[in-house]
Amino acid sequence: MKKTRIFIVDDHPVFRDGIRSVLSKTARFTVVGEAQSGADAIRGALSLRPDVIVMDITMPDLDGITVTKRIIEQFPQARVVMLSMHSDIYHAIDAFRAGALGYVLKDSPTEELLTAVERAQSGGKYVSKEIAGEFLDDYIDIIKRDKAAHDPFDALSEREREVIRHIADGRTSKEIAEKLFISVATVKTHRNNIMKKLKVDDMAGMIRAAIRKGIVNPE
Repeated sequence: MKKTRIFIVDDHPVFRDGIRSVLSKTARFTVVGEAQSGADAIRGALSLRPDVIVMDITMPDLDGITVTKRIIEQFPQARVVMLSMHSDIYHAIDAFRAGALGYVLKDSPTEELLTAVERAQSGGKYVSKEIAGEFLDDYIDIIKRDKAAHDPFDALSEREREVIRHIADGRTSKEIAEKLFISVATVKTHRNNIMKKLKVDDMAGMIRAAIRKGIVNPE
């Protein structure tokens, strides 16, 4: 019997070890690689071409939503199961809009992860029981068909996402400029463009929106 090849992405080594242990106990699964950052995840997925990618939604460099989109753009056959600490429906919807086939809460029973991986392997969907329901399943399909659906975060460039993360970390415009090798004026331009795109009036509103989206971690 051919085993399902799985690639694990999570920035916490202990959590990766736990996922690997759970999956390795199932004879039909084999873990072929791991990554601890979004950038490593993209490289690893495109190199290994696994059957299923188990993806953390919140990481320090690139969030799982962005990574999923980038992988699927270059590897359309990719089947992603998103792991998340966020139990609100909006993160789940964002995951499916990005192309994920599963959304599993990190505190769910291990059986849910195994089920999600199995369903993703066959092209099916899975949502943790805590947030599942016919409404969510139907809504996911509606959003995928609705070309008019728009998420303002989709309009942000990767550089603008970087700037948000640095602002949330408390860095000044000068510190951000030095970190990203750009001018202070460019940082301010990015900041103003971000607020316009997200339709917020100040940096506090911008950071709150980014936290809800999972782009930055709350303290």
